[in-house]
Amino acid sequence: MNFFERLLLFLQGTMNTPKAFGYFHIICIILTIVSIIFLYQKRSEKNLKIVLLVYGIIAILLETIKQLIWSFNYDNITGLVTWDYQWYAFPFQLCTTPIYVSLLCAFMKDNKVRKSLLSYMAYFTILGSIATIIMPDSCFTSDILVNIHTMWLHCGSLVVSVYLLLTNKVEINITNLKRSINVFLIFIGLALCLNIIIYNTGILNGETFNMFYISPYFESTLPVFNTIYIYVPYLVFLITYIVALTLGAFIIYGISKLINYIIKRKKSI
Repeated sequence: MNFFERLLLFLQGTMNTPKAFGYFHIICIILTIVSIIFLYQKRSEKNLKIVLLVYGIIAILLETIKQLIWSFNYDNITGLVTWDYQWYAFPFQLCTTPIYVSLLCAFMKDNKVRKSLLSYMAYFTILGSIATIIMPDSCFTSDILVNIHTMWLHCGSLVVSVYLLLTNKVEINITNLKRSINVFLIFIGLALCLNIIIYNTGILNGETFNMFYISPYFESTLPVFNTIYIYVPYLVFLITYIVALTLGAFIIYGISKLINYIIKRKKSI
């Protein structure tokens, strides 16, 4: 093996698969809460860019390493190294879009496009983060680095989303909520196009490719949606998925509005 392959083998170090609300999970939750409290007072545009860059750069680095170590295989007996890309892990899911959004917005000027992207991260990607933090079992593995990546991706994204709402970097109004829905629909369209194109190229060789878990060719593995997928026509499933997540964004909007009102009331007393 060359140095690069030896490095990947090292990065494939294992641990006991973490359990929901075990020590590893609880430590990540504590760090998330502490990060939100610490960043709450950092309201400048400069601090926003730093938050987006730190999250985005570390997330893209960990994602790249994850893609490499999951594609790298070493046979201890023969000493042979083989590569096999894991198509199911292609990084275009609701929970990986914050990587691209944060990096883009860190370098963009304040305009409608940037406001729309940040609103999407505030109202939509927070849903995936919350769901994974509450129910992380399906995301935990025996790979140390992958577990670190999972928690950084979701806990970090939650920190950024809450930061955007608490510091009013994304104003809590219907205009921004509508913008977030538009961006969500664009990502849904891109995911659907990827699902159809990649499947029909014939390069999957029997592997799964299910971006946003809305492929017309593979069952959704998301809780609840997996049942809906089986029992209703695909179009009904897709509409249900979009409506459910949009409703989730409305709920986040309502909660944010309430918290913002309470904070303003306390300040005025």
